[in-house]
Amino acid sequence: MKKIYSIMIAAAVAFAFTSCEETTPDNGTDGTEQGGGGEGTDEPGDDTEEPGGEPEDPNTLTYGGVTYKTVTLSNGQTWMAEPLRYIPDGMTASSDPADDNAHIWYPYEVVDGTATAQTDEDAIAEKGYLYDMYAMLGGVEITPENCMNFEGAQGICPDGWHIPTWEEYFLLCGKSNKMENGNGASSNTEALFYDAEYDGAKIASFNDAGWNFIQSGIRMKANYSGTGSYNTQLTEALGTDEDGKVTGNCSVEEFLGKARMTYVASSTCNAANYSSSDPTVLNHIQFMSLMTTFTSTYPEGRLTLSFAHCEMGQQLRCIKDAE
Repeated sequence: MKKIYSIMIAAAVAFAFTSCEETTPDNGTDGTEQGGGGEGTDEPGDDTEEPGGEPEDPNTLTYGGVTYKTVTLSNGQTWMAEPLRYIPDGMTASSDPADDNAHIWYPYEVVDGTATAQTDEDAIAEKGYLYDMYAMLGGVEITPENCMNFEGAQGICPDGWHIPTWEEYFLLCGKSNKMENGNGASSNTEALFYDAEYDGAKIASFNDAGWNFIQSGIRMKANYSGTGSYNTQLTEALGTDEDGKVTGNCSVEEFLGKARMTYVASSTCNAANYSSSDPTVLNHIQFMSLMTTFTSTYPEGRLTLSFAHCEMGQQLRCIKDAE
């Protein structure tokens, strides 16, 4: 009887050990879980936490291995509260703004009037990359025939998010250059951040709401025949010289020495424009962008919608699809 009892115990122990081996997950040869790509990788990572893990902060979004802060404004819009820093499959970032084949450029800093690409992780984390429309749309050529077809496109934004439209920005700043379709002919005084004194929005209003505006500058490219370059204009302290003449363009200390001109892209095309001297030559294809202005009139930083050639390198913020 004792012999039979001992055999039964041994069998039970062996079965339990075998069951543990069969239910242990295969997490890779190094013993860690296999997740998505990290910053600058080709493959996007999971957008949500694994089952059983810590719940994702509702004010964050994880995409491509990077976690972004998000903000839901009082008008119901939910935005990334940081510039996108995702590099899609097959593309790389360039430190040369004259490189038209790059489509994505590193952010930069200006020292003594010279702009230098910033390839370090801290700068990229703060400013994101600068994208042209080809890169934003995931490698789609922009032509006069298709340029109006990308309104609200997802592009390289995460699932459930998209490249903002002109209208979504206009509901915030309330001021725009007049478009070919007639939009922007008058100010939207009911816009969330509209300021009558500025006839547009102040950067501070965006920041107070948690949108976190970042002065990342632009890769300037005025038209197809132009040469790309980093814009080197910086904000300078507002003041007066000995003759009483107004100098400088900025009254906000935290903005001093940062990019004076920053463009944040939209997916709304304004028009394809041809040369006035030769109507067969395409000059540029304009999309609408949120643009900063710093002058003695707008020393706190004004935000309005303006035109941007599709080959310019711009900051990209994604906005969540309406539910």
